[in-house]
Amino acid sequence: MEKTIAAIATPNAAGGIGIVRISGNDAVSVAERVFRAAGGTKLASLPGYSCLFGTVYNGNEPVDQAVALLFRAPRSYTGEDVVELQCHGGLFLMQEILRLVLAAGATAAGPGEFTKRAFLNGKLDLSEAESVMNLISAHGEQAANAAYHTLEGTLSKEIRSIADGLIAASARMAAWADYPDEIYEEELNYDTLLPEFEEARQRLQTLVSRFDAGQIISEGITTAIVGKPNVGKSTLMNRLLQRNRSIVTSVAGTTRDVIEETARIGNVVLRLSDTAGLHESSDTVEAIGIQMAREKLTHSDLILAVFDGSEALSPSDFSLLEEVRDACNAGRKKAVGIINKADLGNQVSESSIAPFVSAVITLSANDPGCYDKMKQLLENLLGTAEFDSSAAVLANERQLLCCQKAIDALSEAIFALSSGLTMDAVNVSVEGAISPLLELTGEQVSDTVIEEVFATFCVGK
Repeated sequence: MEKTIAAIATPNAAGGIGIVRISGNDAVSVAERVFRAAGGTKLASLPGYSCLFGTVYNGNEPVDQAVALLFRAPRSYTGEDVVELQCHGGLFLMQEILRLVLAAGATAAGPGEFTKRAFLNGKLDLSEAESVMNLISAHGEQAANAAYHTLEGTLSKEIRSIADGLIAASARMAAWADYPDEIYEEELNYDTLLPEFEEARQRLQTLVSRFDAGQIISEGITTAIVGKPNVGKSTLMNRLLQRNRSIVTSVAGTTRDVIEETARIGNVVLRLSDTAGLHESSDTVEAIGIQMAREKLTHSDLILAVFDGSEALSPSDFSLLEEVRDACNAGRKKAVGIINKADLGNQVSESSIAPFVSAVITLSANDPGCYDKMKQLLENLLGTAEFDSSAAVLANERQLLCCQKAIDALSEAIFALSSGLTMDAVNVSVEGAISPLLELTGEQVSDTVIEEVFATFCVGK
């Protein structure tokens, strides 16, 4: 990390203020080659947490007025010397100032390189670093709160607490193996170790059980609205969006393409796809739309299957229900059977649809009140209704996999202990549980994992 890096730290759009961030041992000297304070004061003479007003120059030509903020190592975001040049936020202007900074000796920062340096310098652990991007990309209050609490160390503290308990037990077992006569039996036996292992496993299982709801709140869920032509799919989508987006007519087959939008329903963000009606068609264009609808059904994580409740279910309706059931069985999906057009009378019972889906609801998409009904159903179905954003939450698949590995290893340890195996054999499994927990927080992690984590970040963060 000897090189000094720089990047634009504000979005790639015009704004009132733009920031060029510089970090590294030469951050101050690089900044001084392009920035001059109005009163002649040198940045190098200042302590950390200081700022100067001045001008950015290209040689002797002024480019823009700026404020230079100085943060001294180790009390900075990266743990290194950091200078932030705050200028006017024009796109061309920011690119020009970054070009001058790079010409003055800095190297262009890669994706997430500032946060990566914060991790490597001990300012954040790996789970806290990953929460930075979740905080940036949060779609709503719950997602932002969950990311903030993870950044504050909620998950790290829970994982560290579990790991510390296992490390202490492992140390006792290792000591017994080396000095069996000096370790008291009451300190190391089935009755003392088994509850410790079971408690650790249960705490990890609680984290895993909250993962799906946390992902839905932080990232949203891909959602396909499917059904025969003219059952009210587009009307439902417009109701969920609370605005008119899909064209609605009494003519079957109005929707011939996939229309995609994002809707917030309470705590749930739905990445909606309104699809063409599923039926047999000789129309080439319509057939393409129907094929796309079937692909959305297969690949979406939530399926809203809509049926016309004013008519009895047809063979094609049951065929769709079977497709929905098979799609749910093939992956980690949820499906809602929606019996629509309740205002026209109901010829379809919820019990006839229930065996094929996760939940059933009867409503009229023309009724504004159906929004609240869908909100309540989806929050309960997806586990977001009682979601506690201040509790420890797993942020991504990497963290989930680490917890699952630890749970599997603890299950092996519990089985070995219950089977009467020797303590050194049990300890092998316990050590197998400790390792992924330390990987989760970054205390024991490979360079490859580190590179993969920060490759998903935006440049400038």
